[in-house]
Amino acid sequence: MTLVRLQRPRNEVRTRIAEWKPAADITEHADGFTVSLDVPGFTKDDLQVRTHEGVLSVKGERTRAESEDENYFSHYERPTGTFERSFRLPDYIETDKIEASYENGVLTLGLKKKEEAKPRLIDVK
Repeated sequence: MTLVRLQRPRNEVRTRIAEWKPAADITEHADGFTVSLDVPGFTKDDLQVRTHEGVLSVKGERTRAESEDENYFSHYERPTGTFERSFRLPDYIETDKIEASYENGVLTLGLKKKEEAKPRLIDVK
């Protein structure tokens, strides 16, 4: 099999803006939930996390770096543009205690359950 590379004029830049959303893992534990989103290449200032009327939303935008020299790129796979992920929160989540951290391309959100929603051990008498 032969790979043929299509040639384009040197100054032509192909831009692809795609709708995309980062992959998310949600895990439940006794005290609450952890939501982890893959958002590599972002800074914490590029991300917006908010709650409103029982919905947790994460929004961000990835832009393509513009080159000032005459190099051009012929193949893009990493999507660019704005993403938004929203998650409906159960009533028993303390929205004022949601914590967010960003490390190594992963945004981690800690959601705490209200005390009455946490499992508790009942003594048998």
